[in-house]
Amino acid sequence: MPFSSANHFVVSGAGIDGTVDLDGITGGSVVSITVDDRELRAPSLDTTREGIVIRAIHEEIPDSHTLVVTVTIPQINLNGQDVASAGFAVLTTERTSIGGPNLVSGPIQLFETRPLAVTASVVES
Repeated sequence: MPFSSANHFVVSGAGIDGTVDLDGITGGSVVSITVDDRELRAPSLDTTREGIVIRAIHEEIPDSHTLVVTVTIPQINLNGQDVASAGFAVLTTERTSIGGPNLVSGPIQLFETRPLAVTASVVES
């Protein structure tokens, strides 16, 4: 008996909350995720061997830094019931200088990982 691929994911944990719908009402994916109470702007979504990967610039301050959020959740097959799983987010801060990376002292990228709880389901549209 074939399984159904989950198309709706609820993610939460460590200041991150939201939903990922692979089959949105317009036919494409719809991502609505907040990080530290601010919504991700123009997130991209790719299905890869590592899972479903959502990426967006969260903050960009010239001559200071750019903060990129990458959320990774697993693809999930369902057998009639919702499935709970785990995912994670990586917040990458790239320290910047108007004069280029050679004017940044120390690490140019800083990484913060955050664990996520994921609930997958099938939503009929």
